[in-house]
Amino acid sequence: MIKAIQCNTKAQNFLHLTDINDASKVINNPDTILWLDLEDPSENDLNKIGKEFNLHPLAVEDASHEHQRPKIDLYDNFYFVVFYTAHIDETKQELFVTEIDMFLGENFLITVHEGHTSELGEVEDRWKRNVKQLEWGIGVLLYSLLDTIVDNYFPILDRLVDEAEELEDSLFIGGMRQRVFTQKLLHLKKQFLTLRKIASPERDVLNMLTNRDEPILDTHVLVYFRDIYDHISRFSDTVDLYRDQLTTIMDANLSIVSNDLNKIVKTLTGASIILMVDSLFAGIWGMNFVNIPELHLHYGYYLALAFMLLVSILLFFFFRRINWL
Repeated sequence: MIKAIQCNTKAQNFLHLTDINDASKVINNPDTILWLDLEDPSENDLNKIGKEFNLHPLAVEDASHEHQRPKIDLYDNFYFVVFYTAHIDETKQELFVTEIDMFLGENFLITVHEGHTSELGEVEDRWKRNVKQLEWGIGVLLYSLLDTIVDNYFPILDRLVDEAEELEDSLFIGGMRQRVFTQKLLHLKKQFLTLRKIASPERDVLNMLTNRDEPILDTHVLVYFRDIYDHISRFSDTVDLYRDQLTTIMDANLSIVSNDLNKIVKTLTGASIILMVDSLFAGIWGMNFVNIPELHLHYGYYLALAFMLLVSILLFFFFRRINWL
């Protein structure tokens, strides 16, 4: 699916193009900005767009392969930017990230992605609302896109943070089976790791956009990209903080499990010693020797039981005193 939107910066109007062949023609007009969105494009579509817009073959090849690291590559007439959107599937309770590849020229932006991306509808609305800033060029559209993507990170982060704090509370309150607790902890840590993989390199991308004199971006727009940089930095720091917190929770959980195991071992050891002492006496009096005086006592059996019970009681209170039972 291909969608093309043409914007006239002087007339401040927008036009949806129906013929993709018209898209490459409008970029020769300096007063026109073109946004071309490619959803699930074929390799032939990408090659055709690459020829029409004079895109470098290496950048086109990167756009045709998923799982690129967030980055920004500088070419002669455009920039190639890789960014990621994120969302949580409510049915599967899984975090999914979607790669968006961008070709950024002086008056055109080409976005390439797999599947439907809900953020792009909001980007279009924001771009059309910022009519007073359209004269600043393509940077306004890029800002609308990146800012929308980063803003949508925070509701996901807040949800994961709440889950992390609930796990921390349940660690000391109890009420959750150890296996379930461990599964939730590892699953949550995996989700934070996924966010960490995209947050750190995306911060580097925005750092390049804000700390260099970019010929494609108007100087008025750079201050807005610094705002996005601040947001992604705060997001990345929070992700790192709670990843460390989950590691601490995992270590504390292992300590609690180890401590509980030690209690069980001490209890079993104390009980085993009591039974071993009783077995010792029973073994002595059960030997097949003729001359065992206690065996001939009239009440020897009852005295032996009483003696073993007395020793067992003394050992029980001894182990209670040293917290083994």
